[in-house]
Amino acid sequence: MLIIGAGLGGVGTAAQLIESGYDNIAVIEAADSVGGVWRQHRYPNIACDTPIDLYAYSFYPGTSWSTNFAPGSEILAYLRDLADRYGVTRKTVFNTRISQATWNDDAGCWRVTSRDGRTWAARMLIWSGGLLSQPTLPEIKGLDGFEGQSIHTSFWNDDIDLDGKRVAVVGGGATSIQVVPYAAKHAEKLYVFVRTPSYVMPRPDISFADIDRDSEEFASQQLERRKEWFDRFEVIAKSRFPMNGAVIAEQEAAWRKLFDEQVKDPHAREVLAPKYRFGCKRPLFSTDYYPAFERDNVELIGRGVSGLSEDAIVDVDGERYPVDVVIWATGFDPAGMMGDLTITGSQGRVLAQEWQEVPHAYFGSMVEGFPNFFMICGPNGGGASVTDMVEAQTRFILDAMKQAEDRGADILEVDEAAYAAFNDDIQARADASVLVQGNCVSYYRVGGTGKVFTHWPDTIEAFRNRVKKEALSGVRFRASDSAGPASV
Repeated sequence: MLIIGAGLGGVGTAAQLIESGYDNIAVIEAADSVGGVWRQHRYPNIACDTPIDLYAYSFYPGTSWSTNFAPGSEILAYLRDLADRYGVTRKTVFNTRISQATWNDDAGCWRVTSRDGRTWAARMLIWSGGLLSQPTLPEIKGLDGFEGQSIHTSFWNDDIDLDGKRVAVVGGGATSIQVVPYAAKHAEKLYVFVRTPSYVMPRPDISFADIDRDSEEFASQQLERRKEWFDRFEVIAKSRFPMNGAVIAEQEAAWRKLFDEQVKDPHAREVLAPKYRFGCKRPLFSTDYYPAFERDNVELIGRGVSGLSEDAIVDVDGERYPVDVVIWATGFDPAGMMGDLTITGSQGRVLAQEWQEVPHAYFGSMVEGFPNFFMICGPNGGGASVTDMVEAQTRFILDAMKQAEDRGADILEVDEAAYAAFNDDIQARADASVLVQGNCVSYYRVGGTGKVFTHWPDTIEAFRNRVKKEALSGVRFRASDSAGPASV
């Protein structure tokens, strides 16, 4: 069995598979260590915007947390510790980027090739490269001619120094709300370009003392907080799928209270107030984002960017703002989640072509026409608690493999009719949700306004129940004609 990616999903999946007795595993990772986005992203103030009690895996909650909204360095340390404790690290091949994976119908296995020409044969292939792993840069003029520093937040490095500089931050989403307060404190002048604002909710921070972390009481409190946050996010999910205007209005009122307390300037109120319903885009948590715009050195621009000159950033109205550093907090391209990886399934079917109009999957994990291939948090496999989704999808993989063993089968593939019915149901549910009805453009949808392809349009509990009760009914099991490799 081969797993592509050693980030949160890959490490968590591998750990659960190893714990369940599947020891013949190899994990292929492009970087030199585990961690995924938490290894790659090093921008200032990076932290989890989901409470860590819920973000950490239920089977390994961790204890080395200084706060409930854990900084990125602590999450990276947690993932490395998790990988070491469950034996994932020793099964990982580092500094290796996979370029293609091709299913061999005759041999009944996957042939996986790295950029440097190495190959692996695997009966089972699991992709866990990350839904939000491909950075998005705007297509604007002058990027190559800008003489200052221009960097996407994913590629932050130690050479970026904002002290005394003229800085622009472009974006109003999850990354921006963490970077802007830092930039406001260090830059001589900060321009923040927010074309579409986010709902920013108060962040209920809790600090944890070192002496308490290894106690039974701390572990018990973790479980209590995890359940509280899980239930809270389930209520939000129920208001989104399908859209419940009354509950959403309550959430908007909670946002409005913070907004009215923290944002007084009329221009800032106009730019930073969302003009769509709560939940249509990703809601965020912060207590220092809105106050950053009250600083004298910060200028808020409610327009998009059209280009760069040698020493300035230019908005869509043609106004120039002289800057030394441009920080692109412009997010990621979930539709391009596979990057330059080419996956070819049965009868030469190419996954990128299958997904040309809308990325689709079965329980965010299997794709029709791609035998013995699973994904972690693939299309419509995202949820408010990503680790709970990973655990449920891993449960699906384990159940499918166990049933295959019981039947004497070594080929698993999703039934065409079940696949079509499942995805029709997904889109019907999504169409009735705030993701479609909430009047916004978001990365949840193809091209910003098309079909929803990132999120599971229901609660986490509903996903778990459907995995348990019906997922296997849509999977076909058969024996291959060739003995092939049992695993990697």
